[in-house]
Amino acid sequence: MKKVLLVNPWIYDFAAYDLWLKPWGLLKISSILKENGFSVFLVDALDRHHPLLKERMKDLPDGTGKFLSEEIEKPVVLKDIPRKYKRYGMPPEIFKKALPEDIVDLVVVSSGMTYWYPGVFEAVRILKEKYVGVPLVLGGTYATLAHDHALEKSGADYVIKNGELEKLSGLLGKKCDLSFRNILDSRIDYDWYDDPSYAVLRLSLGCPFDCAYCAQKKLGPRFMLKDKVEALGELMALYDRGIRNFAFYDDALLFDREYLTGYLESVVEAGIKAYFHTPNGLHARFLTKELAVLMKKTNFVNPVLSLEIADDTKGKKIHHKVTKNELENAVKDLKAAGYEEGEYTVYLMLGLPGSDLKDVEEGAGLVHSLGARISLSEFSPVPGTTMASPFEAALAEPLLQNNSVFPTFPVAEWDKVNALKKRTYELNASFSRSRKIPTFS
Repeated sequence: MKKVLLVNPWIYDFAAYDLWLKPWGLLKISSILKENGFSVFLVDALDRHHPLLKERMKDLPDGTGKFLSEEIEKPVVLKDIPRKYKRYGMPPEIFKKALPEDIVDLVVVSSGMTYWYPGVFEAVRILKEKYVGVPLVLGGTYATLAHDHALEKSGADYVIKNGELEKLSGLLGKKCDLSFRNILDSRIDYDWYDDPSYAVLRLSLGCPFDCAYCAQKKLGPRFMLKDKVEALGELMALYDRGIRNFAFYDDALLFDREYLTGYLESVVEAGIKAYFHTPNGLHARFLTKELAVLMKKTNFVNPVLSLEIADDTKGKKIHHKVTKNELENAVKDLKAAGYEEGEYTVYLMLGLPGSDLKDVEEGAGLVHSLGARISLSEFSPVPGTTMASPFEAALAEPLLQNNSVFPTFPVAEWDKVNALKKRTYELNASFSRSRKIPTFS
């Protein structure tokens, strides 16, 4: 029986927070490999509750919380950034202890944001030293979007893009179905977490839209839905473990309203009493009163809608997914379903090419007038997207793709940007801080 080691590395960044952050793809691969008779071992360097850690990191009621972190030396290209650079996740000595002592036949390392690659490199270095001569495969977002960079500099023996996981079969010596379809339909393997404070779910993969700033088309398939029976079964299995917070990773959760309606009705019929979160944002265009009522009934906490930019003319140039009128109608449906002001959020993008601070100010005013909290997402170029093409120099070094670094605004406007951020904070603070979250017996 071949032994496969799966590794989720650290985050190296100026800031990071466990906002329902789990290696969904790696956990699905774990499940598929087990089904095919492989001995699997997984180490998640971002596990805040790993049994080898001396103290358990505290959770908020929604299951999120701070990572362990340690300040480290900044890469040379970031040396002039006046912020602390940190390693987020378990200390390296704990990571080494968590690795299996047995000989393994294959090591698979995942990767997240392109600019987190220093954590990937450190994990690869440690793993190559410990498992000398063992093939090491690197996959994930960084490996896909910065493929050439990863091939040249990561130290991995193989670098595989999303959608090419079937190539693992050759290294495994056995044909395994690692297609997008099977990855989606397989149940997530959460056995690696002793007492998880939340679980992550996907009812779909892919997105029907092709926004100018988003790389989803490079990372996933065309839009596909999870098998209905398996979708509820996966949720029930996690629920039976005592998990009560669930975060949807879907890029277009509301797109197939009939499917989602049936799913949520099944949740109600099954007597599941949990909390559901939507960190990726929802398409306001597809929200209906019926769906909003079901979301309220099944306890969607702080549903997040995406607007990005309030100027419809400018918005149509970068996406075709929402207008101001559609957002307003969606908010009406949420209110009709029982959501009060301050109990839902709207994403706006800060620094979009072709927009200015006035656009963001107008958007913030609109969102606040609708009773929604404002969440500003700062633009940075993502490799493979339409909006990234003018920034090829920055894309050559993934560290500069970080939205904490990328110069969205000239220095002369930084004071105005900070004033705008402060103003959105004040607007959000005007809503009651106490949200009505149900308790379950």
